Amino acid sequence: MKGIWEQVKTLLREEISPSGFQLWIEPLGVVPEGEGELNLTCPNPFALRWIKSHYLQFIRQAMAQACGLELPVRLSLLPGGQKARNPVPVPQAELPLVTAKRPGNAPFNGRFTFEQFVVGSSNRLAFQASKALARDDTFYNRILFLNAGPGLGKSHLSQAVGNFLSQAAPNGRVRYLSAETFANEMVRALKNGRMTEFKERYRQDCEVLLLEEVQFLSGKEKIQTEMCYTLDTLMSRKRKLVFTSCYLPGEISQLSQELRSRLTAGIITPIGPPDFPTRVNILAKKAELRGAQMATPILEYLAEYVTEDVRRLESAIDGLMARSTLLQQPYSLRLAEEVLQDLQAVEARLSVPEIQKIVGDYYRVSLPEMLGRSRQKRLVQARRLALYFCRVYTQKTMVELGKLFHRSHASVVHALQTLERDRKTQPRLAQEVQLLEGRLAQAQVKGGWRRASILRNDA
Repeated sequence: MKGIWEQVKTLLREEISPSGFQLWIEPLGVVPEGEGELNLTCPNPFALRWIKSHYLQFIRQAMAQACGLELPVRLSLLPGGQKARNPVPVPQAELPLVTAKRPGNAPFNGRFTFEQFVVGSSNRLAFQASKALARDDTFYNRILFLNAGPGLGKSHLSQAVGNFLSQAAPNGRVRYLSAETFANEMVRALKNGRMTEFKERYRQDCEVLLLEEVQFLSGKEKIQTEMCYTLDTLMSRKRKLVFTSCYLPGEISQLSQELRSRLTAGIITPIGPPDFPTRVNILAKKAELRGAQMATPILEYLAEYVTEDVRRLESAIDGLMARSTLLQQPYSLRLAEEVLQDLQAVEARLSVPEIQKIVGDYYRVSLPEMLGRSRQKRLVQARRLALYFCRVYTQKTMVELGKLFHRSHASVVHALQTLERDRKTQPRLAQEVQLLEGRLAQAQVKGGWRRASILRNDA
């Protein structure tokens, strides 16, 4: 059971926010002598109640994925640091009504549904397109490509399609996997002489294919060729296809033109970082799901500084709830400020103008020169570095950066790819990148102190 528990913890890391995992899952112990069930020990009564209310369902789902079957999970209190002898049974909760399988034969994540997805201006198109495909509304080629950075909801929508189709048609054959899993399965099939079975699984026995992180196929020519044949078969049978990636098809290097053409045969829906109203709504939804009631000013306070992705918003809620409970204090702006400091959300913000000024000052380049059309070497270097650091520090999309720098999308992609190549072969350029990273880090810290002071005064 100890080995199984380690597998379960690995899976839980992907489903639970980092702060929630460290606070509630990491301290759990496992009783090794349990047979046919997982017996977990909690360090105190509060932890037992909290885990039972908030994380037991996730533990059961991870157990099903790790073992391939549903085993009982029991929680017990750990008295005096000794192993519990009489675990307290916990009633089994009903799992979501789904039959489609994720990798490892575990159900789709029951939280990833259309109802639980918070819609805003940055994700409305992706949400509506995913829902239309799932409901079989009029949809272009029944192909959807979801493009988003980490933690912005592309996996949520992909699994929401799977959850919806599984409930609407329980006997439907839905395949949900990552491109890496597809590649690994193909390699094993080749080694074991089972390619016919592999092809049948994805071409004949598949009605819906949900393929995550397609950029993993970059550079894998044989696997790309097999994927093209698979997609051709599914498209000819008018099957539904959903792809996800943090890159647009045109941004994925070493991708064959044939596969790129198939990935773009439907509709491409980018998902950007949530705007302020959406972040507030996400925080409110997360708090509601955890049974917490927080005043709107506190949610707006967190939303102002936690801007990157949904996972960090979830971490903020978990951190605030943990502080309030463990310190026995009501939710307040003061506690919210402490959470922001722990997440380093206050220090993590550098704007595009700030980055442009720091890089411009280093190269003695004005903003009009940086945004101009001159191909002078010094100006090109400053422009490329500014683009690079804006991509790293602000998480702006390629399209957004193109507008801010008065450049086409293709020009931005070329500039970033050229910089990545040159910094590996040009030591002087690598030193300049490192030096500018230091200056930007100092600017972050100074800005963080200034913003933290404002927060304290407002609180």
